[in-house]
Amino acid sequence: MYRILLVDDEALIREAVSDNVKWEEYGYELAGSCENGKEALEFIEKNPVDVVLTDICMPYMDGMQLSEKLCENYPSVKIIILSGYDDFDYAKKAIRYGVKEYLLKPITAEEMGDVLIALKEEMDKERKTERKISELESAYRKGQQLLYSDALLQLIRGSRADEEIRRELRKIGLDFHSAVYRVGVVELDIYARSNKLDEKRKRESALMAFVLHNISQEIVQRNKAGEVCQGKDHRTYMLLHSNRQMEFRQTVKDICGEIIAQMNRIMQLAVNIGLGSYVTETENIYISYEEAEEALEYHYIMGGNHVMEIEVIREEKKQVDVDKMLDEIILHVKGNDVSGIKNDFASMEKELRECRYDRRSAGVILQRTVDLLDELCKLSEMESGQRVASKEEILESVLKAEGLKEAVDILGAYCQEIGGWLDSQRNVGGKKYAVLAMDYIEKNYSDCDLSLHSVCSYLNISASRFSTIFKQATGTTFMDVLIGLRMQKAKDLLEHTDMKNYEIAERVGFNDSHYFSIAFKKITGKTPTEYAKEMRK
Repeated sequence: MYRILLVDDEALIREAVSDNVKWEEYGYELAGSCENGKEALEFIEKNPVDVVLTDICMPYMDGMQLSEKLCENYPSVKIIILSGYDDFDYAKKAIRYGVKEYLLKPITAEEMGDVLIALKEEMDKERKTERKISELESAYRKGQQLLYSDALLQLIRGSRADEEIRRELRKIGLDFHSAVYRVGVVELDIYARSNKLDEKRKRESALMAFVLHNISQEIVQRNKAGEVCQGKDHRTYMLLHSNRQMEFRQTVKDICGEIIAQMNRIMQLAVNIGLGSYVTETENIYISYEEAEEALEYHYIMGGNHVMEIEVIREEKKQVDVDKMLDEIILHVKGNDVSGIKNDFASMEKELRECRYDRRSAGVILQRTVDLLDELCKLSEMESGQRVASKEEILESVLKAEGLKEAVDILGAYCQEIGGWLDSQRNVGGKKYAVLAMDYIEKNYSDCDLSLHSVCSYLNISASRFSTIFKQATGTTFMDVLIGLRMQKAKDLLEHTDMKNYEIAERVGFNDSHYFSIAFKKITGKTPTEYAKEMRK
C-alpha cells in the first residue's frame, strides 16, 4: 500500500474525493487530508507519505508553493495537481517541480482511478529497481568484506607469503607500516564451553558472535588501533598495531576491557580474549596469533570475562606439589573427612588456577586422582557396581567438563561417595582401619623401620585394638601381611632384575641380607639364589 495525502481548502471537495475514490482497490491508503500547503508540510514532517494530491489555489501556501517545497525537501514524494485552471504557466511550473499529473476539474472517480493505477505501476517499477540496486550494493559490500576478512586472516595466521598477502590488502586499501603488532582472538564463552550446540542454539550463537564482531570493530576503529574481522568459527580476530609502543600497551588493555564490558551489558554474555605477544615485523604476526590461541586455552581454568595475555601467563606459571596434594586427598577419602575433601578440591582449583595450568596439564592431575581412587577402591574390595560411576565413566565426565571448577566439583563429589562407602564398613570388623593399614604398608614396605607401632601411630589407634580388628578384617596378622608383601616384592625383583641379594634385601625393607635369606627360604622353601636360578631359566 502507498500512502497518499489529500490537500484542498474546500471541505466539500476533500470529503467528496475521500469518499468516492476506491483507494484500497487501487493500492493506496488515505493517510489524511489538509486545508493548505503549510498544514500539509507539517503533516508530512511527522507522517511520511508517498503521494500528495493537491489543489493549486489555497490560502497561506498554494499548491505550486507546496510542490516547490516537496521537490526541494521530499524529492521521492509523487505530486498530482488537481486544478480548475487550464493555464500554461501553471503547467510549466508543474513540470519544473516534478509533478506527475496535472488534472483539470471536474474529474470523475474512474478517471482518478486510472491515474492512480498508472502512478502505482510506475512506483512499483522504481521500488523494484531500488531493491535490485540495494541488493547489488549489498552483494558488493559483502564481497569486499569477504576479501578483506580472508586477506586479513591469512596475514594473521601466516598461511601465505607475507608480501603476497600485503599486495592483496593494498588492493582493498590496507597497508601496514607500524612499529609494533599484536593479535587478539575474541570468543564468546558459550562457544568455548560447549562441545555441541543444537541448531537453534547455533543460530542464536551466530547472531551473538555477529554482535561481538560489530562491537569489537567499533571499539578498535574508534581507538584507531587496528583491523578486525570475523572467522568462519564465529571468533573475532583483532590485528592491533601502532607506532607508539608505550601507549599501545594500555590502549590494548582498555580495548579488551571495553569489549568485555559492552558484551556483558548489552548481551549479558561472557567473553574470553587471548592476546599474543608484541612483534615488530609483519612476517611474525602469525607468532602472535598462535600465542593468542594458546592464551585462549586458559579459559578452562580462568573462566569467562578474562583477558589472557600470553606473557603474563608464562610469567605466572609455576609447579604444584602434586604428590602432596594427592596424598592429602586420598588420606581424607580414607577417613571420610567430608570437610577435608571439600577443602582439598577447593585448594586444587585455586592452585591450578594461580599456577596457570592449562587444560592438558590440569587433565593429567585429574586423571592421576581418578587412578588413585580406583586403586583405593580395588584395595578396599569395592566393585564398580557399588559406585555411582566406574573409573572410565568418572574420568570421561571429569575430562569433558567445560571448566576446571566443574571438573573438580565432579571429582570431589565422587571422593565423598567413596569416603562414605569406606566409612560404612568401619563397623564390619574394623575394616576401615584395615584398609588404611594395608595402604600404608603398600606404600612403606621398603622402610626397614616399618613396624606395628609406626602403623598404629599413623592410624592414631592403640596396638592391641589394632591387632584385634586387623586380624578380624584380614584373617592374618600385621607381621604376616608385611612379610608376605616383602617376599612378593623380592620374588618380582629376583625374577626380573639382575640385582644382588643384598640390594634386593634393602629394597624390600631388610637391613640384614642374612636374615632376608632365612626369611625368604622359610616362605618359599628356597634361598634367593636358588629361586632366581630356577625362575630365570
